[in-house]
Amino acid sequence: MMKKAVGWLFAFFLLIILFTYKVPENSSWTTWTLPLAGTVIAIDPGHGGKDGGAVSKDGQVTEKDATLSISLYLRDFLQQSGAFVVMTREEDKDLASPEAERMGKRKSEDIRNRVKFVNEHAPDFLISIHLNSIPSPKWSGAQTFYYPAYKESGDMAYLIQDEIRRVLENTDRLPKKTDDVFLIREVQCPSVLVEVGFLSNPEEASKLKSEAYQKAMANAVYQGILRHFAGEKVPSSANSSLQSTD
Repeated sequence: MMKKAVGWLFAFFLLIILFTYKVPENSSWTTWTLPLAGTVIAIDPGHGGKDGGAVSKDGQVTEKDATLSISLYLRDFLQQSGAFVVMTREEDKDLASPEAERMGKRKSEDIRNRVKFVNEHAPDFLISIHLNSIPSPKWSGAQTFYYPAYKESGDMAYLIQDEIRRVLENTDRLPKKTDDVFLIREVQCPSVLVEVGFLSNPEEASKLKSEAYQKAMANAVYQGILRHFAGEKVPSSANSSLQSTD
């Protein structure tokens, strides 16, 4: 009888401890503090496989390689904040079939398969990473593009562009509205395309082959995403420019 009473008393005190125990503020239970928990984000590293995209003048930087590196860094940052990330590619390949190449339709099939992949995964947002190149070497700096079917696309474009301007200081451009980019126009979710720099500019091409710079660029995009999902509002002055930008 005495043992039974002691057992009940022990159980009673154990319940008191369980109900009054306070979790320390620096607890390792980070589930409660992951800012992107429950968010699905798609990343599209531009080009891949036989489609190398733009190439720097010295031939040392290829668009498909730089976009993949930046995208993988971005994936890691997002996953550490609790996001579920899907990627159109995680290696050097495109999404076209061998048959498409024989029919001369490799590029169009690749981009349509990227749209299909994104729509099947139904993410909350899509980020597509590309690099720019034009005949003149004088232009440099990143720019974020969006298709205005979703207001959220313009908001995200603004915050990402703002972070790139603030952190990397490589541009004074504003986000640009476009209806010419098939991928971000056809996906069924808010989306942006980030041209992270010009491979036609020798100085910027040199930076873009640096792992440190690639990681810094990915972090700037990531910080813009965090600001958006934290509920930061785009200033009213920026809203008017997002609506009027051609």
